[in-house]
Amino acid sequence: MHRLVQEHPTTSVKMVFLEDKNLDMRRYNAPTLCTEVGAIFVGDNGDPPANRKKCVYPVGDTCQSISPINQCCDPMTYPLLFPRDECSWNTGMEHVEERRTAKHTRVTQCRLSQRNGFSIWHSGGKLFQQYIVDAYIKTEGSRLHFLRQNQKDLRIELYRDLLDALECRSHNENIRTGKLIILISSFQGSPRHMQQNYQDAMAMVRKFGKPDLCLTCTCNKSWSEILNSMEGVQRLEDRPDIIVRAFNMKLKELLEHICKHGIFGTVLAYIYVIEFQKRGLPHAHILLTLDSEIKIRTKDDIDKFVSAELPDTCTDLRLFQIVTKCMVHGPCGTININSPCMRDGQCCKSFPKQFKDDTEENVNGYPIYCRRAT
Repeated sequence: MHRLVQEHPTTSVKMVFLEDKNLDMRRYNAPTLCTEVGAIFVGDNGDPPANRKKCVYPVGDTCQSISPINQCCDPMTYPLLFPRDECSWNTGMEHVEERRTAKHTRVTQCRLSQRNGFSIWHSGGKLFQQYIVDAYIKTEGSRLHFLRQNQKDLRIELYRDLLDALECRSHNENIRTGKLIILISSFQGSPRHMQQNYQDAMAMVRKFGKPDLCLTCTCNKSWSEILNSMEGVQRLEDRPDIIVRAFNMKLKELLEHICKHGIFGTVLAYIYVIEFQKRGLPHAHILLTLDSEIKIRTKDDIDKFVSAELPDTCTDLRLFQIVTKCMVHGPCGTININSPCMRDGQCCKSFPKQFKDDTEENVNGYPIYCRRAT
């Protein structure tokens, strides 16, 4: 294999993404400073392909295709991760406890779990990353394939009016109507799922009022729980399983302090969403609705919850160190014109902020926080 690679070197390929200025660049632009393995697939409406057959040449030049649900698919794709040629997941694999067939998601979760001793999976580096991405596409594609093949069982005929409207429009415009596939609301990420979550959030607003606080919890790659779980020369991007588990535990602990122990007071309702910002580190946006007795109404109430000043080193040195290390914007402006926040020579977040002795409650819908010069 080494000799073949030396005799036939690989060709460097560059993929250029054309950017549409009408789209949200934070979502669609190419990732920067990113070393994680990703996947680009072509499918209907951006869906992962349901049938991704792999081709092998067992004898001679005859090609033989292998289905993704074949138990030999993963061992032949990742021989370094299956050195003993173990059988992978298949549709007939039994669940040990309940004697039911095991789902691909459960089998993948079992493989991603860390156990005592050496793990060839977690030491695979980018190959491990590729396996995780491949497993996700296989799972997502399988779910979409199931929905596509079971439209009648999902009572899609209830959307008969929508089908009639599409057929009428296609007849008037002399175009051919494709096959309509309805994604149910229980499918995560589907338009109906997002719309249902939005309606649930608006129902909470109607009942409890608008949110009072917006918090952001971002995963820190320097957390001791993450660093202590690394083995040898492993990099952060090689262990996405540790990162998401550590973040999930931290987020649960934060929500417990907020909602159960009431560090901000009585919380009537909360909503949160978890995002990944193309750097392998998740973060959560949390909206909190407080009880009427502790709602924020005056500038003094704002100062109780929000501080835009550095903590006092004499009274709270640890908090000062955390804030200066993790929560200070920049540097940007003339000091660092290459900062990601710079737009046309100015910071898009309007830093540095002006000094102000008192907090102003409402300036164009936003408060201006107290930032004293001394």
